[in-house]
Amino acid sequence: MRPIVLALLLLALAPAAAPAANDPRRGEQWNLDLIESDAAHATATGTGAVIAVVDTGVAAGHPDLAGQILPGHDFVQDDDTPQDGNGHGSHVSGIAVAATGNGVGISSVAPGAKLLPVRVLADDGSGTSEDVAAGIDWARTHGAQVINLSLGSEVPIVGAMGGDEIDAAIRRALGAGLVVVAAAGNNGVPVCEQPAAAEGLLCVGAVDKRKQRSFFSSFGSGLGVVAPGGSSLPAAGEDILSTVPPDGYEEIAGTSQAAPHVAGVAALLVGKGLTGQAAVKRILDTATDLGPSGDDAEYGHGLVNARAAVAGLGSGSGGSGGPSGGSGGTAVKPFVHVKRRQAALRRGVRVRLRTAKAGRVRIRVRSHGRTIARKLRTVPAGRARTVVARLNKRGRRMARRPGALRARVLVRLPGESRDRVRRIRIVG
Repeated sequence: MRPIVLALLLLALAPAAAPAANDPRRGEQWNLDLIESDAAHATATGTGAVIAVVDTGVAAGHPDLAGQILPGHDFVQDDDTPQDGNGHGSHVSGIAVAATGNGVGISSVAPGAKLLPVRVLADDGSGTSEDVAAGIDWARTHGAQVINLSLGSEVPIVGAMGGDEIDAAIRRALGAGLVVVAAAGNNGVPVCEQPAAAEGLLCVGAVDKRKQRSFFSSFGSGLGVVAPGGSSLPAAGEDILSTVPPDGYEEIAGTSQAAPHVAGVAALLVGKGLTGQAAVKRILDTATDLGPSGDDAEYGHGLVNARAAVAGLGSGSGGSGGPSGGSGGTAVKPFVHVKRRQAALRRGVRVRLRTAKAGRVRIRVRSHGRTIARKLRTVPAGRARTVVARLNKRGRRMARRPGALRARVLVRLPGESRDRVRRIRIVG
C-alpha cells in the first residue's frame, strides 16, 4: 500500500462585489465574482447533479452544508459516516455546493447540486492509493456524475501522485461518462501532478484575485483550466472563504480550492443535460482566455467561466440547495505544504518524484540551520517514486515543541548540481 499525504493549502479572503441573496458573507467571496457564478444561476444551479468529493469527509452538521449531503462512505474506518476531522474535505465541499439564500454564511458555485462525501484520507491527511482508488470506484457506482479530487502527494518534484490503482480508477470513471476534476498540485512545477489518466481528466490550476497564476500552482503539461485558488499572501481577503467544522468558515489557498470551482461548473452543466466529455469540452471552450492568446502553459484554456459555460442552455434549473457538512483547515500563509505533527513523527517527510536519469536522490530537511531528516536513495529513470526522510532525534524533539515548525526540503536529483527546494510547515 502506497501512502499518500494530502498537501493542504489554506489561507485568507476579502470582500467581493454583489452579495447573492441573503448570505451574509457572500460579499467576501471574490472567487465567485471571478467566475461569474451568480449570473450563471439565472440559467442553472446544478439541480439534479451529484458531486462526489473524494477527500477527508464532510462536517455533516454544518448549517451551510447539511441539507446538501447524500449518504456517503468512509474508507478509512470502513463505515457509512464519513465525518471530517481534518477540515480539508469540508472546505472543498463548501466551495462547490454550500447552500445559497438560506441567510447563513456563504454561497457556492452549484447550490442546487448534491454532495456525495467519500472519506479516503484520515484526520492527519494521510491515506493509501488503494483507498483513494476504492473511493473513486465507489463514487462511480453510487450516483456521482462529477468527481472532485483535491488530492496530491506531499512534496512532489515532478510527475504524479498515486500510481496505477488511482489511474485505473480514474479511467473507469471517465469510461463511465463521469466528469473527473483534479487539482494540478501546489508545487509550482511545470506539469499537472495527477495520474497518467490525463486523457479526459480535467486538471485545474489556481489563480489569485488579480487573475495571476498563484505562485504555488503547478502548470504546463496536462493543465486544462485555472480557477480561483488564492495567493497565500499573509493578508485577509486574498484566499478562498468556505465551510469548516463544525459550523465555521475559514480562508484557505491552494489548487485544492481551485478544483471544486470547476467541479461546480461541471455540475451546472450536468443539471442542464450536458455530461461527461461534452461538459469538459464546454468548460474548456468557454473559459476566459488569460495570458498569451489561446491555450498556454500558465493558464491552460483560461479561467473557468460559469456564466459562459451555461449560456444558451435554457433558463432556470431552479433549486438553491441547503446546508451540508463542512470543515476547516490549517493556515498556511507563505508555506505551500502543511504536515500534521503526529504524521511527521510517525511517517517522516515523503517526497514524490520522477527523475529523467537513474541514480541517487539526496533529500535533506532543514530547520533553524539544522538538518532534521535526511535520505539517500537510488531511483530508476522515468518512474514515479516516493522517498521517505524520517526525522532524526533533533527533528523529533523540534517537532514536539509547541507551535509550528517551519522547514525546507532540499532535493538533489541525479545529474543535477543544485538542490530543488520546497517549504513545509509541521503543525499540531
